[in-house]
Amino acid sequence: MELRALKYLVSLADRGSFTAAARDRYVTQPAVSIQLRKLQEELGARLYEVSGREVRFTAAGERVLEYARRIDDLERQMLRELDDLEGLTRGVISIGTIDAASIYVLPPVFSAFRGRYPGVELRVEVSSTLPLMAGLDSGRFDLIVGTLPERQPGEYETVEVLRERLVPVAPPGHPLLALRRGRLRALADWPFISFHRGSVTRRLIEEVLDAHGVTLTVSMEIDSQEAIRNLVASGLGLSILPLPTVRDEIGRGRLVEVPVRGLRVDRRIGLMMRRGRYLPSAARAFLQITGDVLGLAIPEWITTSRSREGGRGKERR
Repeated sequence: MELRALKYLVSLADRGSFTAAARDRYVTQPAVSIQLRKLQEELGARLYEVSGREVRFTAAGERVLEYARRIDDLERQMLRELDDLEGLTRGVISIGTIDAASIYVLPPVFSAFRGRYPGVELRVEVSSTLPLMAGLDSGRFDLIVGTLPERQPGEYETVEVLRERLVPVAPPGHPLLALRRGRLRALADWPFISFHRGSVTRRLIEEVLDAHGVTLTVSMEIDSQEAIRNLVASGLGLSILPLPTVRDEIGRGRLVEVPVRGLRVDRRIGLMMRRGRYLPSAARAFLQITGDVLGLAIPEWITTSRSREGGRGKERR
């Protein structure tokens, strides 16, 4: 069995097409098709079915994919350890981040890291928190910066970077602004533009509103905060967005913060690492610089040890 065939299988599952899988692995599309056909013949099982542009994995394919992901992740960790033997003169660090952190938090960290370790390639991907967590689980990212859930899953280590307030916003002249201090339930009377269902930020907002018996009328679901800002400014609905991302729009008069009595929504943005996975020296150096630049207290185990299994007392060096 060829290792590259298992890699191609992982990319096919993650990217959804043979063409995208080939691009992901820097090979041609026929090369991916040939290797995966040989893999199926060797295993004596159909791993996936293709219908039009859709690729659907069979039960056997899902099982093989689980092992393929583990093998792919182990190879990444092995290469990270080999890079560490060379010191920080070369190597790669892969980071996933939400757009707010990439704009308002991380630029000075990126700059400081490049200045101190010019030989280390810094790969950054911007997405929403849940896809980033999936990438962290698969080993595609060494660490991510995203919206921290209120209840931290046990398989992750987190370090809070920023806490920000989320505020209701409306276009200038919206009828809700005529009220001196709007009632919380009045938010449900107007079309609402929200993040996609299942996003961590949307979940935080809905949990607060549910506690007050308020259910929003969601007319649009979009992941891009910039798109939501523009749609609200165009008069297509209300939204609740992080204050740092709308402060300039409010200052220019394109948006107005709606004062709503009894509403307080905060979200925490933080570093997330997969517990028990090898943390390469480049990632530990990045975390150390993040702490220095942002004035954070990074736990000592992160910057001095390579990984940690389970609870706080167990380290593997």
